[in-house]
Amino acid sequence: MSRWAIRLTVAVAMLCLPGAIVRAARSQSPPDPSVSTVVKRYCIGCHNSKVKAGNLLLDSIVTAPVEQHSEQWEKVVRKLRVRHMPPIGLPRPDEKTYDAVVGSLAAQLDAAAAAHPNPGRTDTFRRLNRTEYHNAIRDLLALDIDVTSMLPADDAGYGFDNVTVGNLSPTLLESYLQAAQRVSSLALGVIGKSPGGEIETLPPDLTQEQQFEDQPLGTHGGMIMKYTFPQDADYDITVRLQRDRNEHVEGIAGSHDVEVMLDGERVRLVTVRPPGGSDHSAVDKDLSFRLCVKAGPHIVSATLPRKSSPVLESGRQPYMAHFNMDRHPRLTPAIYSISITGPYNAKGPGDTPSRRRILVCKPARPSEEEPCARKIFATLTRRAYRRAITDKDLQAPLKFYKQGRASGSFDDGIDMGLRAVLVSPEFLFRIEQDPNGIAPKASYKISDVELASRLSFFLWSSIPDDELLNLAIQNKLRAPGMLEKQVRRMLADERSRTLVTNFADQWLYLRNLSATKPDMRIFAGFDDNLRQAFRRETELFVGDIFRHDCSVLELLSARYTYLNERLAKHYGIPNVYGARFRRVDLDENSHRGGLLREGSILTVTSYANRTSPVIRGKWILGNLMGVAPPPPP
Repeated sequence: MSRWAIRLTVAVAMLCLPGAIVRAARSQSPPDPSVSTVVKRYCIGCHNSKVKAGNLLLDSIVTAPVEQHSEQWEKVVRKLRVRHMPPIGLPRPDEKTYDAVVGSLAAQLDAAAAAHPNPGRTDTFRRLNRTEYHNAIRDLLALDIDVTSMLPADDAGYGFDNVTVGNLSPTLLESYLQAAQRVSSLALGVIGKSPGGEIETLPPDLTQEQQFEDQPLGTHGGMIMKYTFPQDADYDITVRLQRDRNEHVEGIAGSHDVEVMLDGERVRLVTVRPPGGSDHSAVDKDLSFRLCVKAGPHIVSATLPRKSSPVLESGRQPYMAHFNMDRHPRLTPAIYSISITGPYNAKGPGDTPSRRRILVCKPARPSEEEPCARKIFATLTRRAYRRAITDKDLQAPLKFYKQGRASGSFDDGIDMGLRAVLVSPEFLFRIEQDPNGIAPKASYKISDVELASRLSFFLWSSIPDDELLNLAIQNKLRAPGMLEKQVRRMLADERSRTLVTNFADQWLYLRNLSATKPDMRIFAGFDDNLRQAFRRETELFVGDIFRHDCSVLELLSARYTYLNERLAKHYGIPNVYGARFRRVDLDENSHRGGLLREGSILTVTSYANRTSPVIRGKWILGNLMGVAPPPPP
């Protein structure tokens, strides 16, 4: 496991937040004489009490101890380190002098910070953002449900969507109430009066002429839909083919088979043919059917078995993109959407992972119902609130349980109580209260329970699991070697992938890829397949750096990357075949390798029709070096 990843985690949890106490020698010395000489020669001409350039006054602090004005000297170090100052056109020191001044100031600032640590303050009242809410529901209720249609996207601050999340507007509160109702009913299999449904679609610019990574061999294109069926019942499943703007099915020159599967097993094989006239509405009518499905999470997929075809010879390498009816039309039909509606003829909630997670006991007689409900909510609230609970914590869910039980079954009562848990501020917010007697804005040692939440939301973007929470409640998380042991365990867990898919996707702007649309007149071979391959390459590459004992500099200097056939052909790298991504060592003369040469980074830092050194340079300064460029003149 990566040593620097562990050190980073511990630093974020302990040293960079309230509670870190570091002892070191106290620095009370003024800047090095050579530093003072350089500052007086090159800086004070502008940064003085009369000119006040940048509101940075160095003439009054140049002879004072560094630690007394650490904030101002930090600004100087940041500007000199990237050679922003003095401005180009004015006299500037040589590189050796630059390095000497930066090194001297940095050493004194580090010593001062070690002697008097100022870890800063985080918000002590923060709402779970949409990603954290999704993961918390998954880990709390064993229910993996897409919440993007339930909750609005979070506002970004400083490039991340988990920073400005302290507010809860009435509209957002209403969204959380509706989400809690839907999540609770689905987890327990409590259905409404009318059938519900869900539809998922594929991007219109997705080429489906080759086999997809998660589809069976011998197929091309297709779609996979993960869906939690609420009850043992019948469901209507509809697969729809891609159509052009004239509502004609694309690429249907002859007969083609379409295979529909449930958990990898074929449930329907339909042959579609071109219609006799111009009306294509009935081409895929046989792809709508009713199926009996057991309650719980299942995978519904549709794909097209591959047919042998000759290789067409041409004077140029043909495009790999086939989705545009005018520039590069589809060669075969393609899947557009899968929709599921139901339940019909319901037979009961069945035995699902969610019900097993929630119903830790089942009453055999009416007298056992309330004690069982209390045990259920005691287990749920402990995990949801991420701390030890009291009788007061159980009052609200038990109150709603009694209301639901009075008008329905035991499951209905648990359903109502669970909704109360899911909309409780103790679940929706991460709350840290200052200890009594602490001065405002003073540093203090956070509790083990608060530390456990910080670790889990940093590494997993989710709530602590039982092992971490038990240690925190017993105040054993800071026992010798225990913190590192838990960090190693959490990094090895599959949930640590969110460190890449959540943090790195925002840090590296990978989320912007979905909205990036290069000019098709110039980049005619660009499609959603290439867009997804760009993102997947960077996620796998950054994840590899996290998992192995690599220098952080390898993010820029690595001589390997992750490719599938589509991306390899785009890069001009030979001998890579198939949809599966794999690590590929690069030739020493290759112009690929490292973040700055990956298609994802190059795409999100460009215009639609050309590259932009200004946008890319700003991205490097702000995201990689942590030094925002000065305002434009």
